[in-house]
Amino acid sequence: MTHDPDFPRIKLDDLQSDYPGVFDSALYVDVGIGWLPLVRAFVVEALPHDPSLEVHEMKEKWGTLRIWCDTPVLAARLAKGKAEIKSGQTCEVCGEPGYVRRPPPGRYAWWRCRCDEHASPDQRSWPRREHGAMSGMMQVRGNWYRYDEAADAMIKTDPPEFR
Repeated sequence: MTHDPDFPRIKLDDLQSDYPGVFDSALYVDVGIGWLPLVRAFVVEALPHDPSLEVHEMKEKWGTLRIWCDTPVLAARLAKGKAEIKSGQTCEVCGEPGYVRRPPPGRYAWWRCRCDEHASPDQRSWPRREHGAMSGMMQVRGNWYRYDEAADAMIKTDPPEFR
């Protein structure tokens, strides 16, 4: 199982320059340039609510963006969740619409969010990740929120139903 380094990555130095203080303590940033608009939108949305926002790490996990930051501020946490959820619909390479492609059972490979253009021929045959009851949702302090694409916002909602 090899990590795919064959596409441009977001550079930590650029984030530190663009957002002084926010990424200064980041130990690790390893995500594709296609998710840069999501990262920028997260910071622009979160920072006014939490001026002391610090991101410690960003990486891809299970085909989506993960942002590690400590913030007790609800609006900042929702902005983080929104960026992470949207990354599952955004090609990590180019930023165009994509979907999480997961390897078939028995195959060991990285899950990736890719558009058809940037998915390998093999990845194009992989199934889309199944979306469960919590897809597009997050829980903060006992309350549930779901991503509303039309509003481009996290909306308070009822808890998911598990079957």
